[in-house]
Amino acid sequence: MLIEEIVPSVFRVKVPLPNNPLRYTNSYIVKAEDECLIIDTGFNVDECYNTLALALDELRVEKPLFLSTHLHADHMGLAGRFSDSILMSSIEIECIEEMRRSSHDYWKKLVDFYVMNGFPKEEAGLLLRLHPGIKYTYWRDFKFKKLSDGDVITLGDVSLRCILTPGHTPGHICLYDEERKVLFSGDHVLFDITPNISWMPMLEDPLNEYLKSLEKLLSFNVKLVLPGHRGFGINLRERIEELKVHHEKRLKEALSALDHPKTAWEVAPSISWDIEEKNLSKLPVIQKWFIVGETIAHLEHLVRKGEVSKVEVRGRILYYC
Repeated sequence: MLIEEIVPSVFRVKVPLPNNPLRYTNSYIVKAEDECLIIDTGFNVDECYNTLALALDELRVEKPLFLSTHLHADHMGLAGRFSDSILMSSIEIECIEEMRRSSHDYWKKLVDFYVMNGFPKEEAGLLLRLHPGIKYTYWRDFKFKKLSDGDVITLGDVSLRCILTPGHTPGHICLYDEERKVLFSGDHVLFDITPNISWMPMLEDPLNEYLKSLEKLLSFNVKLVLPGHRGFGINLRERIEELKVHHEKRLKEALSALDHPKTAWEVAPSISWDIEEKNLSKLPVIQKWFIVGETIAHLEHLVRKGEVSKVEVRGRILYYC
């Protein structure tokens, strides 16, 4: 089934993500009278484009608005092939503009930082052509329409409130339909898998931001959660508690691994990852990248809590108790 109507006027399209463990992005099409909003798109590859284009054609959508919950390529990568304008949080837009200004330097500095955290240099260099943010985003001079926390997007009789939920990215937003008690959660809350919370230059303590953002959602009356990947959820409060427990477990595993000073790369194998392959050295480079990024995020959170210290020794960042 290409198009699935979830609630009246809200449709889901499973946009395939070729050769990616996420499998697909949930792209939501919100139709109201003569207006239409597309929430998230998928990668800038032909398979994604053809799927979404066919869905828009079937629904007879013309000149829709495009909104990305966050800057990752599986959510905004394709928007540029459909439109020259996009709605995003102002914080996310600032991040994109900073990345554009520094261009190659941004990614090179990020790769160098991961190498300092123990990532093998010869593999890290591959990220300059393998990272989805480089490989699968259609970059163009967007006419950004900035969104802030609490802003309301109105489409006919549908109103969607923007909720700033940093953590997965610096300016991630969720959208809340108060009348129908529906939350479009992007990658902030997923049900079948857990969101990746990785270190980013724009977020000193992404895990802390993420946990605070989870708490923020508890004040909303939500009966249906429509996430950016996999299945829907009906019990937001229960899932939030599960996610908090999940990260608490990883923090304990990271802390227990520090029997002597280690890089994030050395700590990563001691954490329970939701993957079948337990030998991290056998994983694809991009999966190693996300795993090490999440390890750094947890270690940095422990540093800011005062439970762990760190030091740079001969170009390596070591964490220790």
